Amino acid sequence: MSREFIREDYLKLELEFKPVLPAREIAIAYLAELNFEVFEPTDLGLIAHTPHNSINRTDLDAVRQDLESIAEHVSWSESIVQTENWNAKWEEEYEPVNVDDKVLVRAPFHNCPTSGLDIIVKPNMSFGTGHHDTTWMMTKALLELDLKGANVLDMGCGTGVLAIVAKQLGASNVLAIDIEEGAAINTRENAQLNSIALDSDFIVDCGTSELLTNKYSEGFSIVLANINRNVLIHDMDAYNSSLEPSGHIVFSGFFTGDVEVMRKEVEVRGLTIFKVLERNGWACIICGKPE
Repeated sequence: MSREFIREDYLKLELEFKPVLPAREIAIAYLAELNFEVFEPTDLGLIAHTPHNSINRTDLDAVRQDLESIAEHVSWSESIVQTENWNAKWEEEYEPVNVDDKVLVRAPFHNCPTSGLDIIVKPNMSFGTGHHDTTWMMTKALLELDLKGANVLDMGCGTGVLAIVAKQLGASNVLAIDIEEGAAINTRENAQLNSIALDSDFIVDCGTSELLTNKYSEGFSIVLANINRNVLIHDMDAYNSSLEPSGHIVFSGFFTGDVEVMRKEVEVRGLTIFKVLERNGWACIICGKPE
């Protein structure tokens, strides 16, 4: 399949706030509604990306006005990141990600680790490199779960790093879904880089949580969802319905300040929270159906 359709420029939005919170959290919520895909928190604010051709200027200007009414000071900078420059920038800046000396997420040009799980990821544009704190926590959570023989769903798979980690940890079946066609293609490429066959045991599809009702009705023993708070809450019923008895769901993509909101949403659906991880202002919830 041709990949030319993802050779598009991206809008890079750099924001600084005084004070940083809660403006940063509100900005992520607003921008997520406008199809911004990747959010990188900074000490002063936020960096976000979205395909340039998907921008609705009226909606984006409205977000800017709303944020300026919330924070005392807002610095707003836009630039275009050309796709042809992405790989060069990535190779210049990309460093391996070490998760508790048990998993190394690295680029193809890095040396293999001497021990632990070796995960090779080559990202396309802004679909994630494994560096984000939420991905780190999701990987740590996987290390704490029993993946042997598990049937795993990875929603919002991005580069496929979590799906690949799950498969390498012993999952029998993995279904990776992302709303972006480019992410699905990238996940397939990275699976092959890690010697994972694209067959009935490792399926990659493009779509939303509606696929869980319309196409993949089997139950999952582990559901992974590293997206953003609004999408997680909107789709939580679908995740819960697809979860087998005694199964686990791992949520991330939200700030520590959102934990109580997520806790209420999780518990009202009869799920039990087993553990909450926090890292650099981001959070991850491990929950599931009681035995």
